[in-house]
Amino acid sequence: MWKAVLKCHHRQFQAIMESKARSFIANGGSRRDSHLRATMELERELHAWSSRFGSWIKSQKSFIESLNGWLLRCLLQEPEVTPDGIVPFSPGRIGAPPIFVICNDWSQANGSVSETGTGVTNAMRSFASSLRELIEKQEEEQKQRRETEYLSEDLEKRLRILRMGSGGLRRDRDAMSDKTGVSIVASDDLKVDLDSMREKLKEGRARHKEAIKLVHSAASSSSLRSGLIPIFRALDNFTSEAVKAYEHVRIQNAR
Repeated sequence: MWKAVLKCHHRQFQAIMESKARSFIANGGSRRDSHLRATMELERELHAWSSRFGSWIKSQKSFIESLNGWLLRCLLQEPEVTPDGIVPFSPGRIGAPPIFVICNDWSQANGSVSETGTGVTNAMRSFASSLRELIEKQEEEQKQRRETEYLSEDLEKRLRILRMGSGGLRRDRDAMSDKTGVSIVASDDLKVDLDSMREKLKEGRARHKEAIKLVHSAASSSSLRSGLIPIFRALDNFTSEAVKAYEHVRIQNAR
């Protein structure tokens, strides 16, 4: 089984190595929102993958350790002392049935394989962390975009109101000469208000532009290729070590 799994992971690793980089690019409109949702979904899948893989490793290790421990209770173990110390216990040395030998070898092999599996989960979590950083920057970019759009719409609305009222003010200026000073003050106040809004809009657009740059920067380092290569390299190493470890399980000799 492990040889077939190794062959599969090796092909996956080679395919990722030969693939072109695909970055998470920040686009406009609905495509931007769909890319954010896709990134969040990928992050969730990576966490789930890491959790399931880790649980599988722990379950397998727990199962074989429990089985081997239960079988060893059926054997009389007398420590063999030599000048170099105590010899590790071996069911085969005392003539135990094949099942005892197989399970003891299996338990020892599984211990070394479980340690290698940590590299796989670490690679998955590392990619998920880089995606989380990208998501946070995408969310900040969306926030800045919404604020900029609101300021722009509010400014346009006030400008329309000003244009609609400017004609009436000019017609009434001669008839209401005694109120001209008040009108001028109101106009000046409105101008100050509009200038302030224009400045806020300018600053908002600058912040949004900077947010987009940060998204592209994070996306360039969070491409599928750069994130998956360490994962499949770790899987390739994991299965390779598993093949080597399980070759020491004496199934043929036990028979």
